[in-house]
Amino acid sequence: MPFEGLTPTIETYNTILQGFFHVGRHVEARKFFKEKMINQGVELNKVTFRILLHGLCQNNYVVEALSFFQILESRGLVPDLHVYNILIDGLIKNGHLENARSRFDNLHAKGLSPDVKTYTVMIQAYCYEGLLDEANELFREMEGNDCLPNDVTFNMLIRGCLQNKKYYEAGVLLDEMLGRGFAADASTASVLLDLLDVQEQDPALLALCKKCLP
Repeated sequence: MPFEGLTPTIETYNTILQGFFHVGRHVEARKFFKEKMINQGVELNKVTFRILLHGLCQNNYVVEALSFFQILESRGLVPDLHVYNILIDGLIKNGHLENARSRFDNLHAKGLSPDVKTYTVMIQAYCYEGLLDEANELFREMEGNDCLPNDVTFNMLIRGCLQNKKYYEAGVLLDEMLGRGFAADASTASVLLDLLDVQEQDPALLALCKKCLP
């Protein structure tokens, strides 16, 4: 482009950066970001922020993602909720739940309000770790903050209850979900059927199956 008398825009840089990550060439992506963007003083934007953090987290470079997060903040880029959602999700998937929880708890101090995606990611993490009290507390908190759960949120929490043998709680949530016009998804139905194979005489499970699988 310089040979042709053209100057790349930030959109050009972002497209190349995203392209490297998209085809799995994360080493080249990181090198391109450092050498062609940071070192040459390219003015970055929030799209850069999102592409970089998502690419690093998806490729298990969460420590490096945190480092770049600090670099980008130091360059005057203020992360939006989309960026925090990417970072929180990446931290959780790479085994950094406490760090993710800290970022989540600090959102209001940053002038941001969690959306349904933020809450759902945290609820899923708590369920996975068997922290159902925390998951339920967060579920009720989101409604109190005028952030209504969607079908994904309900299904995540129901599966968490089922996997931790909280069948009554799962039934209450299922009734609430159905009452809001949502339905059990394939993953929830699969968990129920797997449990039924092992505990086929459990009346609570049978009742749940009848509701989920009419």
